[in-house]
Amino acid sequence: MPEYIKYWTKAGIHSNMDDDEKRKVFLTNAMALFLAVVMILVFLNDIFNTENYLAAYRRAGVFFLMLLIPFLNHKKHYRLSKSIFLFFPGFILLGVPIIIGDIFPGQFIWFQYAGAIFCSIPFILFNHNNEKIYITLFFIYYLLVTLFIDKLLLQYGNPPEAMKELVTNFSDFKLPPLFVAFFSTTTLLWYNRTNTQYEKRLRSTNKVLEETQQELIAKNEEYEAINRNLEALVEERTKVIDSKNRQIIDYANINAHKVRGPLARIMGLINISHYSDDPKELRSLFEKLRPPSQELNIIIDEINKTLEEVDSGNNNED
Repeated sequence: MPEYIKYWTKAGIHSNMDDDEKRKVFLTNAMALFLAVVMILVFLNDIFNTENYLAAYRRAGVFFLMLLIPFLNHKKHYRLSKSIFLFFPGFILLGVPIIIGDIFPGQFIWFQYAGAIFCSIPFILFNHNNEKIYITLFFIYYLLVTLFIDKLLLQYGNPPEAMKELVTNFSDFKLPPLFVAFFSTTTLLWYNRTNTQYEKRLRSTNKVLEETQQELIAKNEEYEAINRNLEALVEERTKVIDSKNRQIIDYANINAHKVRGPLARIMGLINISHYSDDPKELRSLFEKLRPPSQELNIIIDEINKTLEEVDSGNNNED
């Protein structure tokens, strides 16, 4: 697709739109440009073939209005651009000739099919949730054109007898376009309803996923907080244990120093007793064992008392 055509068909499409809005704006631009091309071809036919200049002016009017639609979309006048696209082609091509008395039945022998096709276009261009009034109005507008085009041609066109027979033949002239209108409209209604149900399920699924994600995030934050608390607790307990270990080592060194003196004296007296058989001397040695033994007993009692106090403190902390 050439860049300039892509630019015109994407006029008014912005990144903050959802896919459905983008599609509707694109279709409005594309249909308007397509109709503008058709109007150029019909305009040339009116000028050079039929020499119907009034009809050519009307085609030119529709052509310039269709070129206006991408500009209106670019300015974010979306409903206005859709309304112009749907209202003015039918009004200018059919209504104006009736008003000014310039209707030629041969030019409108196909118009019932255009009306039937345009019956379904509002369902394509407008949002079926927020713009139902526009869908209803333009559907009725082109349905009336399709239903009463024969009456308009007979009333204002003065067609020849052969054309009167064709126009008044319901099965040939009106039934096919009515079938086209019914089929296209019901198909689009079914599509819109299916799409709406799909969007509801998608929104519901997304909501559940979002809630689950939020729950997982909250749980993850909770677990991270617990882990941080456990790490802090382990670090604190490790520091306490290290401190206790250092205290035990220091205390063991102090106690070893305290015990070493009386224990050395006792061991020395015991070793001396091995070299004497004199009962008096042995009795004297045993008497000398009493003071260091008592001193050692006092030291051991102090150690036991200190250990009991430490153990009691640890139990209270737990």
